[in-house]
Amino acid sequence: MTTANATATPDLEPSNVPVPNVPSPNELDGDPKPRLGWFGKLFFPVAFALMAVWFVVILGQDKLPKEEFDPTEEFKLTPLFNTDSWGALAINKGVVYLFIALLGCVLFAWYVNRAIVSRHKQETKTQSAIEGVYEFAHDQIAGSLPEGKLFNRYMPYTASIFVFVWLLNMTSFVPLPLGHENIGDISFLKAFGVYAVTSNIFCTITLALLTFAIYHYEGIKAHGFVGYLKTWSAGQKGPVLLLVYPVEILTNLVLKPVSLAVRLFANMLSGHVLILLMMALAGVIGGAVITSVFAQAAGTVVALAFYLFEMGLVASLQAFIFAVLSAIYIASAAEEHH
Repeated sequence: MTTANATATPDLEPSNVPVPNVPSPNELDGDPKPRLGWFGKLFFPVAFALMAVWFVVILGQDKLPKEEFDPTEEFKLTPLFNTDSWGALAINKGVVYLFIALLGCVLFAWYVNRAIVSRHKQETKTQSAIEGVYEFAHDQIAGSLPEGKLFNRYMPYTASIFVFVWLLNMTSFVPLPLGHENIGDISFLKAFGVYAVTSNIFCTITLALLTFAIYHYEGIKAHGFVGYLKTWSAGQKGPVLLLVYPVEILTNLVLKPVSLAVRLFANMLSGHVLILLMMALAGVIGGAVITSVFAQAAGTVVALAFYLFEMGLVASLQAFIFAVLSAIYIASAAEEHH
């Protein structure tokens, strides 16, 4: 004879007992929720207000017809103000874009230092992004430098030049009222345009010469002046040196710095010229209204595609290549044979 199970089945329905509020990690650590500062609160409202005022002024001006369009005029660096007496210190749009990139570097360094000094127990997304940039520069860019003193000495340089060139490239896609054409009859009312400081060969060659000053300094320091010149033989001896050595001299003194500068210069210049040409397609293709509208729409779509491609890939890729080649060239100077 079997006996029935007298054990009561527990009630599986949810009870009405209130669940206490669980404090968030920020509350446990005593850290308040992050709040926007005055800069973050005012940036977008002020920017949109200035753009609105600017467009209202533009709409009130008479359009000046232009029969020809030359995109290369956007790359001419004419003084923005009457600074004839300043000479080489005259302010043009290249100086403005360079100052914006430099300011971005300073703010980035200040923010990184501030984040490190006031580090919270809980890791934030910004801190993770900064650490990701550091690891990328440490492993992927400076990885070509040999471990030891040379790595410790020039890892900050290669990382800094990557950030600086990247900011120079990225700020070149910010439209500013610094175009070469006036709007209406007002002399100071300029059309919006984009300009790449790195599309100026003098900017890129200056950065390249900075790298090659370090390149030759480390070569002479590692081998001595005469020994450094001997490394240009590429390990060859005998009569073949009559062919090899002139090529090595040309490579080390001219071709390497020129290739480093021209690669960055040519890519940024060609990309911006393509964007400007596509945006001006409606002005080049005249005729009926339907033709002009179609040309403007097609030109805008293609220009936007080039714009996003250049900003999303080319700008970052060229900064990466410039920094990596700088690290490779500096490392090769200290090698015995290169």
